[in-house]
Amino acid sequence: MSRENDYRVAVAVAHPERAPQLTRTAVDVARDAGGEVLVLSVVVTQRQSPFALFEDEVIKRQFGGERREILDNAVETAGGAVPVRGQLLVAYDVSRALVHAVVEFDCDALVVGWHERQRTSEVVLGSNVDRLVRSAPCDVLVEKLGAEADGVESVLVPVAEGPHATLATEVARAIAVANDARVELLRVVGHGDDRATAEQLLTETAAIARPATVETRVERGDVTDTVVEAADDHDVTVMGTTRHSIIRRRLVGTVSQSVGRRSDSTVILARRPTGVRPRVTKRIHEVL
Repeated sequence: MSRENDYRVAVAVAHPERAPQLTRTAVDVARDAGGEVLVLSVVVTQRQSPFALFEDEVIKRQFGGERREILDNAVETAGGAVPVRGQLLVAYDVSRALVHAVVEFDCDALVVGWHERQRTSEVVLGSNVDRLVRSAPCDVLVEKLGAEADGVESVLVPVAEGPHATLATEVARAIAVANDARVELLRVVGHGDDRATAEQLLTETAAIARPATVETRVERGDVTDTVVEAADDHDVTVMGTTRHSIIRRRLVGTVSQSVGRRSDSTVILARRPTGVRPRVTKRIHEVL
């Protein structure tokens, strides 16, 4: 992650009971990068709503009381660990509003929550989250909240290759350092795979995870089953999304998606974009 002073992590909050944990994740990531946190909440209006007759500031003042309270509580959760500010948005489309905010406020990462819901074959995590994973021009962390513990003692990272896996390790490091926790790096291989290659990958990944305390292990077996079993022994599991998927719409990849659904612990899915970053995107918009 960037070490520039202007590194900025946005966190989208909507539900009072979920906001504190999502904010803590954003704060850990921002502190690791020497940056700040921007707490975002969206007041949703309908396209044909009479709200359209009012200016956004009027809507915020008259109808955004609950969201303002959520923002204030999230800011309080940060506890002064990093600079934190809140921004109330008014929009009829939540995902579009958040993407625009990421660009407008030059955010390097976005933390959003994921909760179980009925889904069709075309909706993986929920329509808003799916759109953010696809469209946000920054790192995206999708957090499925597990049973809330008193603290974090251990973080699991199922190790793969690629930019998403690197981001997952960086996030795990940030959480572990902030909570004085250990990181376990797990590489699952098939019965015909070379163990030495797996151990070399773990060695390279461990260098990214430090200065957190790091443990490594190689297991043979089914990837999803092995990771789900291991995840239940940790407070948080951080996984990079898979680069490709059999079904195009399954943006997060079948393994990480399955682990998120099956594990009872907190699971964070990490996606790093391969295109231009928000600051570049904003400058393009300004030129155009």
